[in-house]
Amino acid sequence: MSRLLSGHLLISTFGVVYLVDVFGFSTQVASVVLLPMGIGYFLGTLLGGFAADWAARRSPRYGLVAVLQGAQFAFAVAAFFGTQIEYDGIALFAVFFGLMGMAQGINPPVNRPMVMAVTPPEQRAAAFAIYVSVFEAIAWAAFSLGAGFLGDVVGLRPVFLWVLVILMLVNGAVLTLLYRPYAQDVARVQGELDRRRSQALGAG
Repeated sequence: MSRLLSGHLLISTFGVVYLVDVFGFSTQVASVVLLPMGIGYFLGTLLGGFAADWAARRSPRYGLVAVLQGAQFAFAVAAFFGTQIEYDGIALFAVFFGLMGMAQGINPPVNRPMVMAVTPPEQRAAAFAIYVSVFEAIAWAAFSLGAGFLGDVVGLRPVFLWVLVILMLVNGAVLTLLYRPYAQDVARVQGELDRRRSQALGAG
């Protein structure tokens, strides 16, 4: 459910087009934001990895959910300042696109371990295949197509406000519902792994 609310997938598809159409930059100038966004994403994956390890140590049942939730809210804030306010020149846009990239980059090193934590080892390959190939692909296609059609009707600016800001805030709020079932699923899988380990040691 949360993946289908991940509006940040839209920024990499329409970010440059948005700056050209809404704020009047040339394509050459608008493309400048891709560099800080890429660097931000790279730094976000590193930050997300360290944050996930720290959060998992502090709270094995709830820490990863909290980091993932925080990343959604952080992206929404950066997206508001990076897409809804006009600045003189491309520099501040580049800064906020970098922050959006960083917030987006936090997600993979957090949500992948979450998938592993609630899935038995023999089912993890299938789980990742479904997660990445099905849900992520569907979300990406839906946001890209939807933004294209709606952008022609109401303009890209309100589309970006609703998808990158409001929908991401909703996504962060929805993740609150994940705390309890995630903790239960982690405990269930860990109990099964402990049972298997005990059986293996007993058989040995």
